[in-house]
This record gives sequence, C-alpha cells and structure tokens, in this order.
Amino acid sequence: MANCCSWLKRWQEPVRKVTLIMVGLDNAGKTATVRGIQGESPEDVAPTVGFSKIDLKQGRFEVTIFDLGGGKRIRNIWRNYYAESYGVIFVVDSSDIERMEETKQAMIEVLNSPKISGKPVLV
Repeated sequence: MANCCSWLKRWQEPVRKVTLIMVGLDNAGKTATVRGIQGESPEDVAPTVGFSKIDLKQGRFEVTIFDLGGGKRIRNIWRNYYAESYGVIFVVDSSDIERMEETKQAMIEVLNSPKISGKPVLV
C-alpha cells in the first residue's frame, strides 16, 4: 500500500519546466556538450549559427537548453536569454590557452549581468 501511495503522489506532482542557456566562445565545445547530454555522438559538429534549442525530459523535468553561438558578433544576443533562464552552463575550452583572456572577459560580462544574479552557473 505504501508503494501505491508514493506512486500516486509522484503521479500528481506537476511537471517542472526548466530553461538553461549554454554559452562560451566559438569552438569551445558547446554543441558537442549538448550532444553528449542527449546521448549522441559529439563528433562532426558544425559551428552554431545563432542558436539551437534542445528539449529534454528528465524525470518530472522538461529541460530546454538554448545552445547560443559564441562568435564575437553574436555574443551580444546572449543577454536576451538571461531573464528566462534558470541557470547558465559556461563552456570553457581549457586547451585553448591563447583565448583564455577572451574567455575570462566573456565570463565576466555574463556574471556581471543583473539578470544572472542569484542563478546557478556551471563552468
């Protein structure tokens, strides 16, 4: 009877919708990371032009990940997604030492946004 009651309680729980944004410099591995999360092969990934939207279901959660392009000219659109996101995944290519300062500056811009304040950030 206890198992039945716990199943009924879980069944009545509402589905929770969560939106995350994935950002980082171009060629940092954002799209490859999303493919890995989806269980797909991260090989042969083309650069993201603009953004791509990925919908996942994880238990009682419906997760939407916006994989945002990381080119210099497109980074200014990131802020358009801050308000609706529950958290940020910032992808860093640790092998790209020459762009570490650029990565640092991009991360500072993200973290300084008041619309990101108080939200979890995964690096």
